[in-house]
Amino acid sequence: VSTQSTGDRTTQIVSLAQLMLDPEYRTIEGLAILIAKEWCSFGHQFALRNGHGVTMSNHSDKQQAPIFLQFIDCVWQLHSQFPKAFEFNRNFLITIMDLSLIH
Repeated sequence: VSTQSTGDRTTQIVSLAQLMLDPEYRTIEGLAILIAKEWCSFGHQFALRNGHGVTMSNHSDKQQAPIFLQFIDCVWQLHSQFPKAFEFNRNFLITIMDLSLIH
């Protein structure tokens, strides 16, 4: 999968596809593995993309794009439509969002 925009969008699309196609990623451990594999291992810049923190003083607004938070929102939307398909609950997703905002 390749997009003309940043690799963040590719990561987002691939992560959502895996989440929908493989029920293992709809478990607590599976979602953690998916985030580690697709986001952390490729060096996603959480603080930079979320647009906060001291690291932002050296970067332009063009680099701000809360792609990971958008991904978690997509997971939230899927969870809302198919709650029995997921092992985790909304509180788990809120915790992940909160942790992504801490640096």
